[in-house]
Amino acid sequence: MRRRIGSSFRPGVFGLAVLLCLGTVEAGAQKVSVRGVVHDADGRAIPDADVAVVSARQVTRTDGQGRFALSKIPAGRVHITARRLGYSPGKAEFVAEQDVDSIRLTLTIQPALIAAMEVSSSERQKRQWIEDFYRRRAQGLGQYVTREEILSRNSFRPSDMFRNTPGVQIARGRGLRFNYAKSLDPRRDCPPLIWVDGQRALGMELDDLSLPDIEGIELYSGPSTTPMQFSSNITSAQTCGTIVVWTRPPNSKTP
Repeated sequence: MRRRIGSSFRPGVFGLAVLLCLGTVEAGAQKVSVRGVVHDADGRAIPDADVAVVSARQVTRTDGQGRFALSKIPAGRVHITARRLGYSPGKAEFVAEQDVDSIRLTLTIQPALIAAMEVSSSERQKRQWIEDFYRRRAQGLGQYVTREEILSRNSFRPSDMFRNTPGVQIARGRGLRFNYAKSLDPRRDCPPLIWVDGQRALGMELDDLSLPDIEGIELYSGPSTTPMQFSSNITSAQTCGTIVVWTRPPNSKTP
């Protein structure tokens, strides 16, 4: 009798579990749209600012009125950032269970920075590279380490930032290597290509650089994921991955 009762209840329990799982998947798949405006402390619109939800790999740019729109953002807690050269970054965090159209992000102008950029075009170029770095990070094209993450981990060497990172190994005496490179030719060392501030750094290892001098690092495991500007004139047989390093701009106020 006990066996018959147990067997008669299993289908119902199983069906209930399936319904609960389906409900969870459906809720998790819900997407929302987020719209808003980016402005300065005086309420003036800021055009051409990058607005991103990094977790959703979504990034857009504000129009002439500072307005932006992002779609297909997972419902729930949303962390959104805005960046524009010459301004301190802005961010906001909120819960979105349905479409949101009233987000306002305020960026604080940096007068000293703008004055410095007027004097030095090289500094302006370097800071623009940093903005491009954050845009690629928002798009999720590779693996990234930001200045904020460098400070929070208290590491000593650049390669320390990637310990326990899937697909990466730290080879003693040789620096960082991508695991997939072993399959290309396990008999030879296969160092990744290194770029520093937009220039190829031949013969350099990541740990030849000083971690306190670094603003951001990008890792690309192979040619198919590497942005064009870091893979021109390089064939798949020549690369075992690519590492792009951006050093800190002059007059940086953060630690």
